[in-house]
Amino acid sequence: MALIAFCLPALPSHAAVHGALARTLAARGHDCRMVGAEGLRALAAREGLRFEGLGTREADLRGAGLVRTLLATAAATRGFVRRGPEALGRLASDLVVADQAEPGASLAAEAAGVPRITLASALPLDRDEAIPPPFVNWPFLEGEAGRKRNRGGWRVADALMTLQSRALAEGCRAHRLPMRRHIHEWISEALDLRQFVPSLDFPHASGPGARAVGPLRTEEAGAFEAETGRGPLVFASLGTLQGGRRALFAAMAEAAADLGVVLALAHGGGLTEAEAGGLPGAPTVRDFFPQRAVLAHAAACVTHAGLNTVLDCAAAQVPMVAIPLAFEQPGTAARLAFHGAARVLPRRRASRAAIREGLAAVLSDPSYRAALAVPAAEIAAAGGVTRAADLVEARLPRRLAA
Repeated sequence: MALIAFCLPALPSHAAVHGALARTLAARGHDCRMVGAEGLRALAAREGLRFEGLGTREADLRGAGLVRTLLATAAATRGFVRRGPEALGRLASDLVVADQAEPGASLAAEAAGVPRITLASALPLDRDEAIPPPFVNWPFLEGEAGRKRNRGGWRVADALMTLQSRALAEGCRAHRLPMRRHIHEWISEALDLRQFVPSLDFPHASGPGARAVGPLRTEEAGAFEAETGRGPLVFASLGTLQGGRRALFAAMAEAAADLGVVLALAHGGGLTEAEAGGLPGAPTVRDFFPQRAVLAHAAACVTHAGLNTVLDCAAAQVPMVAIPLAFEQPGTAARLAFHGAARVLPRRRASRAAIREGLAAVLSDPSYRAALAVPAAEIAAAGGVTRAADLVEARLPRRLAA
């Protein structure tokens, strides 16, 4: 039995991914714990895992703008850099699974002398001049013109991440590690697990440790019975951090009513009961749905282009209307557009009429669903959480793997 520390930011979508892998490994006899800032405690409990705190707190990023997000990102990395090595040493961890989006966790593992791998819960953070940074909505552009544009984008990204870079440099100096200031330099070359599959990405070369395992999921609680005789089912969700967007939900509900489709709308706890009940039309509205169960019946999905929802849609071959709101969602949406799997609407243009037009297009044009045939097959063959657990165990010392 090994003690495996899962180090990640206190974000529900990331905790769900790490939690699925941790529970699978725990079922094989390993002691799996989540390590991070205090906000991760409740998320670890929800995933049924023990929590080990760093003694730090992360900012609440619900509805956060760029400045707040950058400040919170740097502070979270600094917390892992300063508190992580001692915490991992105290645990006597045998292996660290570090979220790719939190390079401070990888630094802490190296400083503590603990072997590590990385896990890309969200869009992979590969740095390649062939592709733009993951948080922009730029389309894929081949040739030198594209590479020149992308180099400029990466320079801007470096400037925006200056505070995080300083925190990483501080940790490298303090622990006498090779200087690595940028997030991509901390992606593990030994094993880097990825939910995102290549057939949904822009064409580029991934790192040597990259292993696309597809969505990391365990059994889903709950079932969903689709209504019959009322038209096609459309699922709508803006995830857990952007759930409270009443005007946008209202536009979705109006568009669905205009088209005569059945709308199942998940607001992630962002609406009051009165607000949910006041949405136009007759949508079925809940905090959360068993997402994969709903998508098994859905003809389309309106989504913020969060990676977990995108992958579940791809696995079920459900075409999307993507309305990216924050983080790497614009980059994910750009990739969906490149592959012809979604209609993409910028947030400021996501009116009732625009959503109606987008939904009508993906519902009536079979090319959108057909574009997801290859990704669906790739996801089905990728192995998911079982293969990911096998790969993790292969990185353990032989005496601990069984």
